[in-house]
Amino acid sequence: MSFGRGFRGYALGALAAMAMLFTASTSHADTAVSACGTLPTAGNYFLTKDLTTSGTCIVIGDEGVSFDMRGHTITGDGTTGDGISDGGGGFESMAIANGKIRNFDVGIDLGTSCCVVIRNVDSSKNAETGILIGDCCGVIDGVTANNNGTMGILAESCCYTINNVVTNDNGGGGGIVATGCCTNVANSTILRNGGAGVTETGCCNFLVTSTVQKSGADGVDMSGCCNFVVGSTVASSTGVGVSLIGNDNLVVGTLVKGSGGDGIFLRTSNNQITNSQSTGNGGFGANVGCGGTITNFAAKNNTSGSLNTVGGTCTQINNKLQ
Repeated sequence: MSFGRGFRGYALGALAAMAMLFTASTSHADTAVSACGTLPTAGNYFLTKDLTTSGTCIVIGDEGVSFDMRGHTITGDGTTGDGISDGGGGFESMAIANGKIRNFDVGIDLGTSCCVVIRNVDSSKNAETGILIGDCCGVIDGVTANNNGTMGILAESCCYTINNVVTNDNGGGGGIVATGCCTNVANSTILRNGGAGVTETGCCNFLVTSTVQKSGADGVDMSGCCNFVVGSTVASSTGVGVSLIGNDNLVVGTLVKGSGGDGIFLRTSNNQITNSQSTGNGGFGANVGCGGTITNFAAKNNTSGSLNTVGGTCTQINNKLQ
């Protein structure tokens, strides 16, 4: 299968999942769920009460399942199973919405599935991960994933939209981890995670209008070319504030402050910083691989100095370096 055909198939599956979520309403065709078990066939399911169990609770058993939790909570025994699982089925197209998940090993484990929509779900206080999606082209919107033992959200493969999420106080795995290209994290709050606040690997990833604070490692880690941090605040990271490793990366309209290491670290070359600030960091305000462009950049009170450039020559215009 060509990439183009494969991507179109995944995209259509994600659109189908979104359509299910938006159009689902109680009717004679909807199925009430009042106990843990498998949702065996495509259709709309809705939860009628809170559930408590040991081991895995809800298993998605087919493609085309839409599960509305209707504000209810699914609670585990603190260590075992998943709140909601795909059971290893490798499905395309499903939607989960409107509820809370607590005290499982993994809150939502869709590790073999793609084209998933998760909206208005709070998956917190799980032993390992709040939400795990294993294949590409998912939407995670309005989600909370706090106080999980390892990480808040793990999105494997490429092409996710992660919008308006809160991932605070998770363990050493960090707040949000996306392990492929073309993922956009936007309008989100990522605080006090034991590892990096946001980790995105591969090319063409974005962090937009988000706040990342008090990370136990770097605030933002991106590797690969053509990654972007836009209109965000990254503060009080134990390590580097914003670390972009690769060519053709961009930091624009962003404030970085109080990092233990460099405020902004860009490698390898052809990088840009514009309309950004870096203050009070333990290393350089910005440590940049050139060539590239640094414009309207303000830096002050950084321990190692305002700006360090390596490699070629960066064009510098209208900077305020103290």
